[in-house]
Amino acid sequence: MKAVLVFGLTLLTALMLEAMPFPEELVWYRPEWALLVILYWVIALPFRVGVGMAWFLGLMVDLLQGGIIGQHSLTYVIIAYTCAVFYKRLRMYHRWQQGFFIMMLVSINQLLSFWIDHYLGHAEPTLMIFMPAVITGMLWPWSFIILRSVRRIYAIR
Repeated sequence: MKAVLVFGLTLLTALMLEAMPFPEELVWYRPEWALLVILYWVIALPFRVGVGMAWFLGLMVDLLQGGIIGQHSLTYVIIAYTCAVFYKRLRMYHRWQQGFFIMMLVSINQLLSFWIDHYLGHAEPTLMIFMPAVITGMLWPWSFIILRSVRRIYAIR
């Protein structure tokens, strides 16, 4: 029960950060908070948090941002599955190497989202679509430390 509460609170915090207003000129620099949190939990506890939780969180992000229902769910499931496949290898890397891998995963997420938006006529091609991936990758080491300390404080296993 304690684990469900901690998962819920961390995911709720990530959703609140996703909903936080951002200045229009800095919108390209907004990190993918929800994906960052779900990837931590998939790496830390892959048998408790996985593709189903990623799908649910993606659906919540879709509802929160008012986008196409299922767009983030689809991309989050693909990214969470990829992360779940490589979780043992990821645990052996240094934090900055994990951050680089997270940056690559978020880049895939951004590219898939862009393709969907471009197909529907909502987005124009620009390399700035990868900037959230860079920012998220740079935030990974600190997010990892914070979430790991939360997991250890509440003895989530």
